[in-house]
Amino acid sequence: MRRPLAAAAVVLAIAVSATACDDNTKPADDKGASSQAPSNPAQGTGGTAQDQGKGGQSGALGVKKTIKGTKSGEQLDVTLKNWVDPAKSDNKYTPPKPGKKYVAAQFEIVNTGTAPYADSPTNSSRVIDAQNERYNASVLSSIAEGPSLAADLKLATGQKTEGWVVFSVPENATVASVEFSMDSGLSKDAAHWTLKK
Repeated sequence: MRRPLAAAAVVLAIAVSATACDDNTKPADDKGASSQAPSNPAQGTGGTAQDQGKGGQSGALGVKKTIKGTKSGEQLDVTLKNWVDPAKSDNKYTPPKPGKKYVAAQFEIVNTGTAPYADSPTNSSRVIDAQNERYNASVLSSIAEGPSLAADLKLATGQKTEGWVVFSVPENATVASVEFSMDSGLSKDAAHWTLKK
């Protein structure tokens, strides 16, 4: 009679021990799951799904991004070199409209592809404010900070250029990020830079 009781006690002790082990591992599993990145890379990063494409992860001012166009051999290295908020027109005849201000992004563009680059950087550039409103580039020709990029920019393989793109935004807008994509903005492979607040 004593042997069955002893055996039952051992089985009971093993079962309790196994349950205790399971309880101890659950918090560790939960903790591991919560520390992983979200399954959707756009969540929790402030970016959009398009921003997360190849070459589209957010960078900071001065970071070089490699992006591709929609045609074979189209590739650029694009760097956001500088940012000015507000920017000043270089002449008195083209001030911002009432309630607006100019902001400007200075890009360095290098053709690292095998195909020639021929596009308008003003069509390829956008800024996004803190409320996620998007603004296209302005047609303002130049600002006091420096020369603008050519509207009909052409770069052979290996060539590079540098210049400003100007945007007109509401005076109270806080621009949070800058985007650049090839093929007048039609390419989904967008370079994206987050600006410091």
